Amino acid sequence: MIAGGGALRGEPSSFRTMRILLILCLSEALLCLGIFGYSCKDNHHHAKDHHEDDHVTASYLSKNISSLQKITPGNIKFAYRLYTHLATKYPSDNIFFSPISISMAFSMLSAGAKGQTQTEILEGLGFNTSSVSQEDIHRGFHQFISILEASNRDVQLHTANALFVQKDQKLLEEFLEDLNVFYHSKATSTDFHNAKKAKSKINKYVAENTCGKISNLLDTIDPNTLLILVNTIYFKGDWETPFKTLQGKSDFHVDDNTVIKVKMMSSKGTHRVADDKEIGCTVVEIPYHGNVSAILVLPDKGKLHEVEKALQSLPLPHLMEKRLIHLLVPKFSISPSLDLKEELSEMGMVKVFSGDADLSGINGVHNLLVSKAIHKSVVSVNENGTEAAGATAIGVVATSVATVPIITMDRPFLMTILDKSTRTILFAGRIMRPEN
Repeated sequence: MIAGGGALRGEPSSFRTMRILLILCLSEALLCLGIFGYSCKDNHHHAKDHHEDDHVTASYLSKNISSLQKITPGNIKFAYRLYTHLATKYPSDNIFFSPISISMAFSMLSAGAKGQTQTEILEGLGFNTSSVSQEDIHRGFHQFISILEASNRDVQLHTANALFVQKDQKLLEEFLEDLNVFYHSKATSTDFHNAKKAKSKINKYVAENTCGKISNLLDTIDPNTLLILVNTIYFKGDWETPFKTLQGKSDFHVDDNTVIKVKMMSSKGTHRVADDKEIGCTVVEIPYHGNVSAILVLPDKGKLHEVEKALQSLPLPHLMEKRLIHLLVPKFSISPSLDLKEELSEMGMVKVFSGDADLSGINGVHNLLVSKAIHKSVVSVNENGTEAAGATAIGVVATSVATVPIITMDRPFLMTILDKSTRTILFAGRIMRPEN
């Protein structure tokens, strides 16, 4: 039995609008190469020191990117499918999650799956198993991890993997070696019969690797658990151009009948912007230091669902242009949770959660199934930047230099955090009710 624990969902919601974010992600070539290091302490930007690092980064990526390129389309497809599923199921809620975190955890699990169970997991993650091998998938995630760990730069971006195993259980050496080599994950002996102590041990690991942003991943642990796979991802980035705080609170129109008060931030500057009068939306890219960007999609008033239906065919990469805009974005902090067993089962990944699961690659016996799969995320957006453990968000708008237009994120908007170096969606979501 493989278990996770935790709460239920906190805040999911809308759907085809995610297509616009994925189109943007696909359009980003591996041009501005960047690598990220990890520390829970603030990093400071010293531009003149990075010229040599950029050459090292480019050399590293050119030699090691092939498998990562193979898994990128699958990662994007999974991010879109999960977002679409959640948005359709929860049309009025906040959504925020880390698709790369979920994909990596289940890819680790697939190393111990066999037959149809393995195929169902990998295809559920968006991979075409007829053209991408399991080894390519593992190597792709390994390269993603290696790029993040390669060097210190201007944002904090870190992922970590762990395997907690019941102390009297013996797992297959091949499974343990795969997780160690590809995911830098080592087995830690754990006494799940002492559920309280085991929960504390795992939650402490998660808190340490998310800088305290997620301190209670597991609410409960089944004493019969044999192992728990854990992935964490942490991001903290400063805006290239910080926002200024506006005094008082402003209206945020959740829908036609609901208005809440929020604190807003203001910024005037040049950003890449696209708007479509016919469909009715505005898209803004807000860069962080370190080759990571937030992409915000703001539907026109009353156009949310129309925009969602039309965005899949919108050629956004060709519409983006640099403009001087005055951008107003709400400050917010949200922390949604997902019961992945429920959501992924509804998306077709059924066998691994059932008695028909074949996870014999873990211990050599056909007696394992996944009993729980939980995903939590936290995102905080303020004047200086964004901090996320599983998710991140921000807003934008545009026009001419003579009369600087005001773009106000005063209604539901979408946000992704995109690592342009690896063309990876780190976090994705929709902000329906920004809350502090």
